[in-house]
Amino acid sequence: MRLKFTPGSLRSVLLLQVALPLLLMLAVILAATLSVVGHFAEERLQRDLSLVARAIRLPVTEALQRDDIAQLQNSLASIFDITEVYGAYLFDADGQRLISFGAVSPTRRQADEAMKMTVDGEFAQYESIRGRDVYSFFLPLFDRLGQPSGLLQVTRLRRDIEAELKQLKRRSWGGFALASLLILGALSLTHQRAIGQPLQRLLDSIRKVESGERQHRATEDGPREVIRLASELNQMLDAIQHAENKAREQQKEQERLSGQLREAETLAALGQLSAGVAHELGAPLSVVDGRARRLLRRHTQAQDVSELEDIRHQAQRMTAIVEQLLSYGRSVRAQPHSLDVAALIARARKQLQDEGLQIQLKEGPTCRIRGDALMLEQALINLMRNACQACPDGPVTLGWQCEDGVVLYVEDAGPGIPPEQIEHLFRPFYTTKAPGEGSGLGLAIVKRIMREHHGHVEIHNSHLGGARFELHFTIREESADENQPASGASA
Repeated sequence: MRLKFTPGSLRSVLLLQVALPLLLMLAVILAATLSVVGHFAEERLQRDLSLVARAIRLPVTEALQRDDIAQLQNSLASIFDITEVYGAYLFDADGQRLISFGAVSPTRRQADEAMKMTVDGEFAQYESIRGRDVYSFFLPLFDRLGQPSGLLQVTRLRRDIEAELKQLKRRSWGGFALASLLILGALSLTHQRAIGQPLQRLLDSIRKVESGERQHRATEDGPREVIRLASELNQMLDAIQHAENKAREQQKEQERLSGQLREAETLAALGQLSAGVAHELGAPLSVVDGRARRLLRRHTQAQDVSELEDIRHQAQRMTAIVEQLLSYGRSVRAQPHSLDVAALIARARKQLQDEGLQIQLKEGPTCRIRGDALMLEQALINLMRNACQACPDGPVTLGWQCEDGVVLYVEDAGPGIPPEQIEHLFRPFYTTKAPGEGSGLGLAIVKRIMREHHGHVEIHNSHLGGARFELHFTIREESADENQPASGASA
């Protein structure tokens, strides 16, 4: 896996602001530790040199008393087999050098100064012997009587000691560098698996939503903070989607209301226009019908009578259309009274029977409703006339039911109404009849009358095979005076 270091990224912040200060602190601790360890290492090297000198002190002292030069040389030479020694020198009690092993030898002045300093016992020091920096350990020798018999000097190059210290530091810092790389690598890998990958998945989810996948939701996994972030993101996306859905619904509702308002304004204008046109046509049509009726009394020929009857029939049809236009154009409020349903049905049925239309009656239980008698009669007449036109050979049935509410219905055995036309039937001037056979206002007037009575119209399939129109009313409590028939109810 390739690890990328991007400035400002979470990984870079982790490495620069967490790992780097930690490593710097560890470096300071290591430097202090190396200083202490170096001091102890230097003391160990110096102590090793003093131990070598003390190891040969006894044989050197005995050989010196016997003036055994060969033994002295062997004893000093043995030092180089024990440890790394740069030089070994033996002086007598007068400072004369007896034996010397090494590349260079101390001067007489140095030997005299050393003899003076050994008065207080053994000592060690850094010094320069003929341009060579060394560390020297001086060990005074005494005979059996305790008198000074000589001086033993063992040296080691200073750079050898410093080389060992440098090697110790180099190894320590090398190990620290390796450990630092391992720590940084472990942090990067751990970050990538524990934080980087969950955050990348979260970022991918955000990009998918940004590209248009509004239904996509982030996977809630990883550390607790990342899970909470993904959960909050999902909740935000759900809230946005809910708000968008609500906004779309409000927009659709606003468009629907705007359409209804435009339709209402259009219908209001049509109503005013219809009322004006109907008023202007009413008088001429009355004149035409009256003149045709007088001409019928004068003419007896069959052809003339037939033509005059046609004129009267068309004039009457135009008069009916004018009456519908006037009814639709008038803004009349219902005058509700307590009405007997059976009497209301009988009056409406009788008007169509007088016109020669046969309507079957299917009686229901006795019940009363509140309403305007003339307006409800007109609604029933419009429904019955439409049913007779849809089914001229019958049967057409008129009846009522009283259960949770009062339902007046008209049904026929005609061809029925296609489902796609039902929602348009109550729009003004919409008709399924042939041109010249209907104005398209009958059902619009029925709907308006039912709205005035706080009821509604429903269309169903009739068991007779055609359509069934139902007028639904709500039964209301009646007071005592409402049980008395009103003048409008008996009209």
